[in-house]
Amino acid sequence: MFPISANQDLATTDTFTVTNEYYDWDASFTDKELWGADALNQSIEMVLTTEPQERLFNLDFGSPLFSVIFENANQMGPVLDHVFDIIEYWVPITINRAKTNIQVNSDAHTVSFEIPYTSKNGIISGYFARKISR
Repeated sequence: MFPISANQDLATTDTFTVTNEYYDWDASFTDKELWGADALNQSIEMVLTTEPQERLFNLDFGSPLFSVIFENANQMGPVLDHVFDIIEYWVPITINRAKTNIQVNSDAHTVSFEIPYTSKNGIISGYFARKISR
């Protein structure tokens, strides 16, 4: 385990210490821990790249993104608000929807996401930027 000083989101005052409540193991199965925005970004990616009913003991987890990308990328617009709702349900963030930038390349079956967000506790402001494809 990393020392607490490795947590960049650790805040200390004279009377108390507030630690970062957003923590996860790196999904690449390395011996690495993720804190703060890195953990939130990984959680967002997990929601986006998991199809509904893919997780055996959590059938509701996931988004319909892959079915739209692979079957009909032209219908991405109506699905995006639903995808954002799903992300906000599973990940403790609020997405700034007015500043999101989504680029769909239907020929390559890819979607590029730029999603600004704030953690539910208001401490972390982050930016999720990924290209998701086959």
